[in-house]
Amino acid sequence: DDWAYSVQQTSDGGYIVAGTTWSFDAGWIDLFLIKTDANGNVEWAKTYGGTDSEWAYSVQQTSDGGYIVVGGTHSFGAGWADIFLIKTDANGSVQWAKTYGGTSDDYASSVQQTSDGGYIVAGWTYSFGAGYNDIFLIKTDANGNVQWAKTYGGTNYDGAYSVQQT
Repeated sequence: DDWAYSVQQTSDGGYIVAGTTWSFDAGWIDLFLIKTDANGNVEWAKTYGGTDSEWAYSVQQTSDGGYIVVGGTHSFGAGWADIFLIKTDANGSVQWAKTYGGTSDDYASSVQQTSDGGYIVAGWTYSFGAGYNDIFLIKTDANGNVQWAKTYGGTNYDGAYSVQQT
């Protein structure tokens, strides 16, 4: 099984697609990134992950022509599930990869590059906050280093599926 969760048109008229693969993985499930031309022909396809499972929910082309992709990981990080943020160059080669989260499960569903060259990530956390799970918003610099992290929510379930700079 292979699943796509996010697609964006790229500056060259092609597309970048992010999701999950069971077909081409190094572990159980891997994060899958596909770059196509304008007609949908695959230019390259890459998998990222460890010995367990990784997945992607959001991808965006960055101002330098590379890509930022966010999802989750069971192979790396502090908890069972942590947020997995990967920055690649234009050919899909990893420039850096970061995990965010605590000892419980933390998830991300959206990433956008911000006007200062950093990134904003939205999702939800079971590790931090006031409730069972809360909205988790993380702002990073251009290298993925956390500038701030905030939680929002009450005592029940809260989560975020999208983020956009205003």
